[in-house]
Amino acid sequence: MPRPENLSAEGRAKAARQAKYRAKLQQLGEPEADRVDTALAQACVAFIALVSEEKLKSQKPALKSLVSGALDLLIDAGYEREASVKVLRRRMSLDVRPEIRGFMTDGNFYKRLKSVKSA
Repeated sequence: MPRPENLSAEGRAKAARQAKYRAKLQQLGEPEADRVDTALAQACVAFIALVSEEKLKSQKPALKSLVSGALDLLIDAGYEREASVKVLRRRMSLDVRPEIRGFMTDGNFYKRLKSVKSA
């Protein structure tokens, strides 16, 4: 949800600094932190799906800890447990995230994981 625009002099100055920073990142080809966070989350979801599909039981305890840790972070941030679980499940579902299924099958991710599994 977008924040209301801060039209104060301080707010406009901050917006100008942020725009300059974003332009610099774009010029350098460097992603913003939220894009890196999203990429990591997508890779984790792809790995969870691979573990489920391939029945990699040895990986399940670590993945359970990863997801439980994410839930703990949300609860610690003040979110309700049931609502957080609902959103986590939805965000980890390949049924509603077809871009992750594509990432797994069309990208190098699936090949990399397969090579690690066979090693």
